[in-house]
Amino acid sequence: MAYQFKMECYPRRIRVKIEYDSDIPSNLRPQIAREIKESIKSPCSCGCDEVYVSLQARNLLDVKCYDCGTSFFELELEIDEETLEH
Repeated sequence: MAYQFKMECYPRRIRVKIEYDSDIPSNLRPQIAREIKESIKSPCSCGCDEVYVSLQARNLLDVKCYDCGTSFFELELEIDEETLEH
């Protein structure tokens, strides 16, 4: 008796661990995490699945590998000046 198996490949979603620079406000972190999880589809070439988000300028974040420091991408934040003043 011969068996046949049908194998379907689904894109594997990795679980990305995120560490944040202490200067990044906690109220922005959920939005940043969503963007990271939508953008990063595989671990770093070094095998690490953890990223570090650092504040580069007032409205620029760098998302990089926690182990080797390779930058995945930069995120630009839109800052509402009126919200900051209140």
